[in-house]
Amino acid sequence: YKLFGRTIPNDDGTAIPLVEKLTSWNVRYIAVLHVDDAYGNAFAKGIRLAAQRDTPDLRVETMEITIGADDDKISDAIQQLKQTDFTFFFGIVWSKEFVDRIMTEAYNQGIAGTGRHTWLFSDAVGSSVIGRGFPIGSKLEKAYRGTGVLSAVGGIRGIDVVYDKLTRSMQQLGENEEDRSYLDSHFPRDYPDGKVVNHSIITAQEVFLKAPGMVAPFLYDSVVALGIASCGLLETADNTDYFTGEELFQALLNTTFDGASGSIILDPDTGTRDPRSALFLLTNFVNDEDASIGQGMVQFKMIETDLFKSGKWEPLVPYTFNNGASDIPSDLPILKTNSNYLSTGLDAIGFILCGIIIALALSFSYWTYHNSGKQVVRSSQPIFLYIISAGTLLMGLSIIPLTIDLGVTDQKGADAACMAFPWLLAVGFSLTFSALFTKTHRINQIMRSTARFERVKVTALDVIKPMVTLLMLNAAVLTIWTVIDPLQRQTVVVTQDPFLRNVETYGVCSSDHVSIFVAILCVINLGSLLFALFQAYMARKISTELQESSYIFLAMSIILLVSFIGIPVIIIARDNSAAFYFVTAGLIFVVCSSLLLLTFIPKVRALRKKNSNARMSGSSGATYTAEKGIKILMPVEQAELEKENRALTVEQAELAKENRALTVEHDELEKENRELKRLLSGGKSRERGENQKSSIECLDVLSGNPSDTAAFWPH
Repeated sequence: YKLFGRTIPNDDGTAIPLVEKLTSWNVRYIAVLHVDDAYGNAFAKGIRLAAQRDTPDLRVETMEITIGADDDKISDAIQQLKQTDFTFFFGIVWSKEFVDRIMTEAYNQGIAGTGRHTWLFSDAVGSSVIGRGFPIGSKLEKAYRGTGVLSAVGGIRGIDVVYDKLTRSMQQLGENEEDRSYLDSHFPRDYPDGKVVNHSIITAQEVFLKAPGMVAPFLYDSVVALGIASCGLLETADNTDYFTGEELFQALLNTTFDGASGSIILDPDTGTRDPRSALFLLTNFVNDEDASIGQGMVQFKMIETDLFKSGKWEPLVPYTFNNGASDIPSDLPILKTNSNYLSTGLDAIGFILCGIIIALALSFSYWTYHNSGKQVVRSSQPIFLYIISAGTLLMGLSIIPLTIDLGVTDQKGADAACMAFPWLLAVGFSLTFSALFTKTHRINQIMRSTARFERVKVTALDVIKPMVTLLMLNAAVLTIWTVIDPLQRQTVVVTQDPFLRNVETYGVCSSDHVSIFVAILCVINLGSLLFALFQAYMARKISTELQESSYIFLAMSIILLVSFIGIPVIIIARDNSAAFYFVTAGLIFVVCSSLLLLTFIPKVRALRKKNSNARMSGSSGATYTAEKGIKILMPVEQAELEKENRALTVEQAELAKENRALTVEHDELEKENRELKRLLSGGKSRERGENQKSSIECLDVLSGNPSDTAAFWPH
């Protein structure tokens, strides 16, 4: 129809205000369920085209359904809607029974009546919902609550002046008996199919022409548009009083005016009303509390919430959604994100390991202070023991920043924790191992000077220099790192849902040049570790009083072995937050505990042994004199002393055997002495007493004089 035009928008034109409304609600995803016919297909196509043209960010998914489809096909269609994971749906359907079946199945599959899903319909659904009673809590009552209808309207009373004038004129027309009779006489009665219609049944009703209805304003504007176009042609025509249909149609396309249904603008390509110039109304189905209906039932009413006028939406009253609120629900399903934050159990393990290290470091520091006057502690130099305890304490505290992620603090706190970890670990490491290699280096230095028969003086400054140098190097690197490129807590995305939302993530501490700074710190600190290991190896044959070098070498060997296994595991497990945390905390714990235990336990045992020996010596009358400094034995001297010690051990065994024999003899003499004394006390003769006196004196010498006896009888 080349000369077809109309003042009401076509069905797919309704897509434009629909897209505009969704945009105003910040809806980015909409699923359309439409009947498979010319009306539904054109409408759905119009929605897709309008979204592509006006709102590229709006994603539209369309599903078709056959008119009168059975329950299985309805279920399949609803299943397709559900699989989109959308929460906003637009239905281009009609027929009360058909819509009820669709909404019942939507409720059954959890995409209607949930409070999170919103359904809108084309204008054919309005009469299917209002005026009906639904049992409270029924599937349809829950599904229809908060739904809405989008429809083109000829106008709204009280908003458009022309529409209000048309309404009053029509009311006056209907109230005049003569006018109603005139209208009734002009209505056709006989139709081509032979049917006879008496229109007076309608014109005689009290409500006749009380309201313009939906169609009247568009009809009125059509008549006015033809009149204006005709007048315009006659005014421009050259001495003629007629025009062709083509000329009238072209004039109609160029005609614009403010009519009862809004601004009249026709599309020059289609002759159809430009939808942006028409009026559209969004109505909302809400509970009608004033409705007279049975107990336990509810009835819905239509509330006009938004008006589309002059190409934009104007809110009239707040729209009530399915959840009973006016806040616009999310257009996507609830997101369940696995951020791989550390569990409470893992945090507890980390705090326990850290607590053990702190307890050991503080306990051994107190032990050092309490026994600082004892030879064992003085020989090991208390300052070194304090430094080792302080270093391991700092390394142990580095476990705490590992437990801090975005699950327990904000971004700023997480960033601070990231940077605190290398500070605590590097400074603690440098303190500990600088003390170890300084200590063993001092012993080696003394031994080298002794081998050359040279006297060497190792001052406190000589000892502290390498320690301060190593500490300053670490502090300088860490300071530069913190200032120019600090570590920050970054989120790494593992998987996303179809809407590009993060489903699984994990956090890492990273920066642009992290590998450079880590490499520099590794060179510095691993270099100190290797140097300490070398010094301990060089001092392995030097026998000190406490065998410190061997224990230091053992501790560093354990650390190297554990690091050889643990560091690759840490690198591999970097993508797994729990594994990375557990392995790192475990590695720190092994390093700290091995250093503390292998450094202090031998000293504790040695001190106990010396105290025990001192008590034994005290009970036998011996004295013990402590000497200051470390007792160092040369390898040759040590072999000679060990040989002499074995000889003395054999001699001691022989003396012990002889002592036992003398003890037996002593006991026999004592017995004989007691017998002689008994005889003397029994009144024997003086002569016999004189003869035995010398024997008694001899026995007294053997048994009664402690100093002589001590000289004669070995203890």
